[in-house]
Amino acid sequence: MSIVRWIFSLLLVIVALVFAFQNQDQLVSVKFLKWSTSNWPVWGFMYLAFVSGILTWIIVSAVKMLHVKKEVHDLKKGIQKLQNELNRLRNVSIEDDEGSDLPEE
Repeated sequence: MSIVRWIFSLLLVIVALVFAFQNQDQLVSVKFLKWSTSNWPVWGFMYLAFVSGILTWIIVSAVKMLHVKKEVHDLKKGIQKLQNELNRLRNVSIEDDEGSDLPEE
């Protein structure tokens, strides 16, 4: 599976390089609300969008990983609490009470 991943990654890099070389002379400017850029090559904006997407993915993944680690910690704490209660209940002696609600045989 890792070979397929490497081949796919290599193909993506080759496609990106071909795109960049074919669009070296294409200049564009981007306007968003009141913000605008000077003329940049198209491939510059494409790579900027790609890098910002990667950074967003890393941040979202890190937050999700921290959430999962906290949940695992809480579950381990709950397991330990239940284990302690089980051990305590195992050590309780069983005594016959005169006023027990259990039917006698």
